Amino acid sequence: MMDNSGGGFWSLALAMLLAFAFNLSAPAAGPQSGSYGVSRPMEQAMRLYHEGQDNEAMDRFMDILTRGTPSERSLANEYVTKITLRMNTGLDTPKDKGSDAGALSDVEEVRKEPGKRQTPSQERERVSDSEEAEMAAADAKVSRKEMVSEKIAAKIAEMRRSILLELGRSDAVKIYMGDSLPKAITINTSAFFAREAVFKPGVTPLLSGLAGLMFTMGKADCLILPEGSARNDVKIKSIRQALALNSYLISRGISPARIEVNLTGSDVKLPKELTNIGGLIMIFSYDNAPRLKEREDFPTKGPRISLGIYPTALSMRADEGAIVEFSVFEPPTGTPSWKFQIFEVRKDNNILLLQAISGIGAQYNQSFWNGRKNFFGAPYPSGKYMFSLTAADVEGKETTVQRTLVIRPTPEEEKASRAGLLSAAAVKAKELKSRAETKAGTSGKPPLKTGKALLKKGSSARKPALFTAGKYGQKKKTGLSPAKNKRAAAPQTNPDEAASVADSARGPRQASVTVADSPPKAEQDRVIAQATGDGENQIPFSGQVSYKIYFKENSATITANSEKKLSQVAETLNYYPISTVKLTGYAYSGEPNAEAMAENRVNYVVARLSKKYKIDKNRLDAQTKVSETPKTLVEIKLAGQE
Repeated sequence: MMDNSGGGFWSLALAMLLAFAFNLSAPAAGPQSGSYGVSRPMEQAMRLYHEGQDNEAMDRFMDILTRGTPSERSLANEYVTKITLRMNTGLDTPKDKGSDAGALSDVEEVRKEPGKRQTPSQERERVSDSEEAEMAAADAKVSRKEMVSEKIAAKIAEMRRSILLELGRSDAVKIYMGDSLPKAITINTSAFFAREAVFKPGVTPLLSGLAGLMFTMGKADCLILPEGSARNDVKIKSIRQALALNSYLISRGISPARIEVNLTGSDVKLPKELTNIGGLIMIFSYDNAPRLKEREDFPTKGPRISLGIYPTALSMRADEGAIVEFSVFEPPTGTPSWKFQIFEVRKDNNILLLQAISGIGAQYNQSFWNGRKNFFGAPYPSGKYMFSLTAADVEGKETTVQRTLVIRPTPEEEKASRAGLLSAAAVKAKELKSRAETKAGTSGKPPLKTGKALLKKGSSARKPALFTAGKYGQKKKTGLSPAKNKRAAAPQTNPDEAASVADSARGPRQASVTVADSPPKAEQDRVIAQATGDGENQIPFSGQVSYKIYFKENSATITANSEKKLSQVAETLNYYPISTVKLTGYAYSGEPNAEAMAENRVNYVVARLSKKYKIDKNRLDAQTKVSETPKTLVEIKLAGQE
């Protein structure tokens, strides 16, 4: 009896001791073990993480990933994932209950009072209070994250609805919905393609809409079927068109892991919502994971990567945001490492690093960037922002891709910028005036001369006077009698109005030609008009007249006022049949496919002038330009002489 009871007693004591030892060692078992069983560099990195110094913590964790022990590398990789999520959303991961922060706080509290010992009851009470505080903080974090997620989901859903409505207005695109999400799309290839695999200039808004729709659909993948594949009637032309659409979507930054082209249409299950199999078909699936494993035979100089942003311009006033998607493929040579960075591009073209995340292995990531620090923080200033993704394989071969996003200036910033331009224009005009007066004083000649140009006898049509370059670049008329020359009473800004007034005053046998104002004033008008963006008035300067035809943002659709202005332009061009006409199509660098957008706009104006208003197309010299400031227009310049 004694032996048995004694054995039971020692067994019970041993069990209690083991349980107590297990409880003491339990914190070191989890990934968020705080300062238990970790090296000093790891402890410092964890402390920086909990203090919110993500960039410094990221650098230390990345150093541990390359130099630490296997257990530390695993823990560091988890913290890298946490920092990645927090940089994208401004919040910790749901699994982060703050145990590390609590452990660090406890250590600091003990250090403050090293000589004071707490009773077991006080210790239990303190631990209980600490756990309650941690649970409350964790609940607050989770609820805040849920609120952010709901807000982001609502914004993306609104973006998707807007795109679907815009695409639905076109007869060239048919959308087949299911469970409030698109299941398939059919495309009229004759409306999209000019010849074989060449897109028509006017379909850029539709292409941009298709790309934007895919950005708003998360990880959903897209299967592209050439026209006729569903009927087993595929032609080479249809295959090229399907490949052209695939190339466009990838060029916009959509991950190739989400897009597949089935050139034959075999072994494809069509969704029940697809009721018409005519045209090029896009089928969407929401269950498949992105395919991030690269083929063995895929030639590469580094890991295959992708980076896309939609939209590429934001308005902070409208509380807009952009979807950022990137992917890193796993090459046959081994596991890749990658780094994603966001830079602010300053006015002097210097770049400032704002955020950086990195990781190891194949990766697909889609996040929402609203141009604010930690999502709820202060907005970043207006300007250009560069997004960069770099990946390297085990052999050190790297690939890099970059995209640009623009934060549009606020009305207050636009007003301040306009005021600065006007001030600069005033200074420049003053300098020109002083220079002109000095030059006129030394030559002893008046700066301007004007007169009348007479039509040939018996001619009923207006003909322009011939111009030669005069002093300071102003327009002069040749073949006029000196006795008829007079000083100009006032500058005239509209040449067609000037001609009509002259006709009514002098009869059908005479016409007058407006001469430019004095060189300093004309230059001032030109600079100020360019600074304020006033495109509704014709601006004469240095022998030229300038018109601006405005377009809606992110499209080649002309505004209603500019459509009326275009008819006035055509009327003016008829007054000057031998003058050259230079058209420059502009697009904002923040617009999708800015080069193509600028070309579409200028092509539209050329087509309207030549087809509707019968302007000789050989007179129209078209070119394009991408502007670093918001500029969605076509500028028409009428030179004084061919």
